[in-house]
Amino acid sequence: MRILWLAHRDPMNPRAGGAERIIREVGKRLAMSGNDVTLLSGGWRNCIKYDELDGIHIIRIGYRIGPHLQLPILLIKNNYDLVIADLGHAVPWISPIILRKKTIVSFLHLHSRSLPGQVGKLMAYSITAIEKLYFIIYHKSNFVTISQTSFNDLLGLGLRANRILVINPGVNSDLFISGTKTEHPTIVYFGGMRPYKRPEEVLYLLRGLLTEFPTIELIMIGDGPSRSYLEKLCSELKLTKNVRFTGIISNEQLAKTVSSSWLNIHCSVTEGWGISITEAASAGTPTVAYRVPGVSESVEDGINGVTVDDGDRKALVLAAKTILYNPQKWWSSSIEVAKKYSWDKTAEMWNNLIHRIADK
Repeated sequence: MRILWLAHRDPMNPRAGGAERIIREVGKRLAMSGNDVTLLSGGWRNCIKYDELDGIHIIRIGYRIGPHLQLPILLIKNNYDLVIADLGHAVPWISPIILRKKTIVSFLHLHSRSLPGQVGKLMAYSITAIEKLYFIIYHKSNFVTISQTSFNDLLGLGLRANRILVINPGVNSDLFISGTKTEHPTIVYFGGMRPYKRPEEVLYLLRGLLTEFPTIELIMIGDGPSRSYLEKLCSELKLTKNVRFTGIISNEQLAKTVSSSWLNIHCSVTEGWGISITEAASAGTPTVAYRVPGVSESVEDGINGVTVDDGDRKALVLAAKTILYNPQKWWSSSIEVAKKYSWDKTAEMWNNLIHRIADK
């Protein structure tokens, strides 16, 4: 089958995240199954237009608007059997609907929850209004979403339940494997450095742990628009001796660091799922997090971590202490949770849906 996957970023984009992880893991397995998979996305400065990754053909056009302008031409010139329209960045793909192409919509989470503090009021209002139009634009399309929370959000937008399929993200258990933990307590953050991810909460958590764990180290992995603010706040809170900013590192380095850490911290406003939480669990590292949409599903309280009321910093500190004082049992039980998820299973569910829709 010829499949065209539409996304605003591709997995090789410097700003790629969880949405792009799903595209790569599912897309490469679809390609391995004999499907011809093409990904149309926006690019970045000095990127190449045509590329290939794990059997996925990548076409990069412009930045945000470029893929939308190129799409009608691509659809007219090529006889794709099916289109996957990724809504990881809110703006809907209209051309497949206008040209009556069979379309599956990939929906991760409701963007309106993560907009405050990231964009102005006018932009937030516009994006929220666009999301409310999904049920009109895609009323005949099937949706794939990644959690029960997102399933309920789609129902709230007016989509019909029989057109929505929940497919949880998988985990790369060959990469994220349990290993030797550091001698002294180490906590890790690799959830993204953007305002709605609230990485600053991890620094406040660290400050609350120092009295009882003076040798503890926090490793902040990644980069993003919040990086400079975090470094400044780290200095203001007098935490520089206990914090290490790694910047962007390889997947192998990431997995090794997560595996050696005692605890993972996740403080996002909202998530579709919380892929980093499942990855940490696979590496034998539990998570402490705020109880927010999506995260409350990827963290099984008392097994692969603890969630607390959103914004309750004192409770977050207490939850971290609970794990740090008796970590071994959490390391073992976290791995058991991660065993429930696999990218092979995720891709198989996608493949079955694709063939069912294409054969109609």
